[in-house]
Amino acid sequence: MTFTALLAAMFTAALPLFLLAFALVSLALRRGWLQGQTVQELQGSLEALGKAQKDKKHPQRVDDPALGQWFRFGGGFYGLVALYTWLLIEWDEVLDFLGGLSHVVLTFDPGALIGLVIELFIESIMNFVMAIGWPAYWLSESRDAWLLLFFAYGGYWLGIKAARYAFQRGWVDAAVERILSELRSRF
Repeated sequence: MTFTALLAAMFTAALPLFLLAFALVSLALRRGWLQGQTVQELQGSLEALGKAQKDKKHPQRVDDPALGQWFRFGGGFYGLVALYTWLLIEWDEVLDFLGGLSHVVLTFDPGALIGLVIELFIESIMNFVMAIGWPAYWLSESRDAWLLLFFAYGGYWLGIKAARYAFQRGWVDAAVERILSELRSRF
């Protein structure tokens, strides 16, 4: 294990999962979907909310797209890493799509545009499947997958802890209000 591997794990696993966990848990706390004082209580609340989403008789649907996608991947740590993996994979696909779109626009070929959209749709389904099976994806992409996993869980745990702390102090509400007021003043 080298310093470079530790640094890479910090920036490719810990920091992104910290930021995702912080953002999503803060949002869920602000909207009243989660309760709990500790990470374990919040994880239990996440698990209960995830199960309520899948309940056929009395589903409790989360109306936020980001949280909905997280729960679509299972919620909790596994779901957050699946969401992160999906975002990583989809980012490359969107860039490829935009690159192909410029070619289609310049050549004015409707058949190529339809093919590009179908390819994007198929790739999106394949990427969803790869994201659900993220442990296999991570093992195939990195020699240090176990190090990444360790750092990813640390980032996730710290993100939940920081979100709870920020929510209790009122920082989340203050930040959201400030962002909304900035957006209102600009638009």
